[in-house]
Amino acid sequence: MKVAVIDTGVAAHPQLHVSPGADFVTPEEPDPLRDCDLHGTVVAGVIAGKELGVAPDAEIYSIRQTSSHYRAPAAESSEAERAGSGTLASLAAAIEDAVNADAKVINVSVVSCVPQDAAARVDRAGVDAALRRAEEAGAVVVAASGNATAGGCEKDDVVFPAEAETVLAVGALATPHDLAEYSIAAPLSAEGNVPLALEPGGGWATGKGDATFQGTSFAAPLVSGTLALLVQRYPGDSPAQLRQRIIDSAEPGHGVVDPLTAVTYRLPSDSRRDRSIAVAPAAASKDTSWPQVRLLLGALGLLILVAVFSAQPLRPPRGLR
Repeated sequence: MKVAVIDTGVAAHPQLHVSPGADFVTPEEPDPLRDCDLHGTVVAGVIAGKELGVAPDAEIYSIRQTSSHYRAPAAESSEAERAGSGTLASLAAAIEDAVNADAKVINVSVVSCVPQDAAARVDRAGVDAALRRAEEAGAVVVAASGNATAGGCEKDDVVFPAEAETVLAVGALATPHDLAEYSIAAPLSAEGNVPLALEPGGGWATGKGDATFQGTSFAAPLVSGTLALLVQRYPGDSPAQLRQRIIDSAEPGHGVVDPLTAVTYRLPSDSRRDRSIAVAPAAASKDTSWPQVRLLLGALGLLILVAVFSAQPLRPPRGLR
């Protein structure tokens, strides 16, 4: 079961089974297993960490698509995108790479926020085409809904790719039932705080100080991990069916996703797909009872004859004295 993490790179870690994908940050010297942002590795740990991950048996396919330590060329990005190296073009290419690698779940925790009045002018053809291909290939895409913070998104921004119809957008919770103040609302939500995270150097990070692991970035992978479990449990499901399992099993209100509830939830169609048990009649066997009865009757008749004969008095032959 392969989960693609389109992020800042996922470092090799003892807690992860990770394989390298494409690197769109430094393609001239690709290193998709490098995470100098302390982000992609944390995301991967939520999905598939051996001890604390939702789906510890899943393989992480690392695609390095963005980094705050690099800048995208002006010719390839809008002003909003130049805050990091990721662009919608590289996002589309990253989704294509995930599909080519046969990933069945694709997690996008680093998203692009665009003001509503500018969203219509954004060239999203490449992303839309990549999402269509993912759907056709049987892959489900999960994306963070975005954080409305200083220097981040605004509450009414259009967030790519979270706004797409086939993408499961995930917001972050502040409490088990309340959406975090910074979270942009989405149909689904999950815990957005990671108290103990995987550190790119191979150890653990507590999220104290400047490196606070909190946000919709870390809520999305909980849903991706849950989907990985669902793919394993229902390998014949289409992306639409898998999305429906997540949506229908989520808690009403903010659509809170609980992995155990999602995995044990049954769609109405499941009862129709249950395998019926055919009870075959027992093979006809040769009836040996009648010969046995005849043998018994014959033996009984012989005993009767013997008894009758024995009951007659013994008389000496006539003529003998």
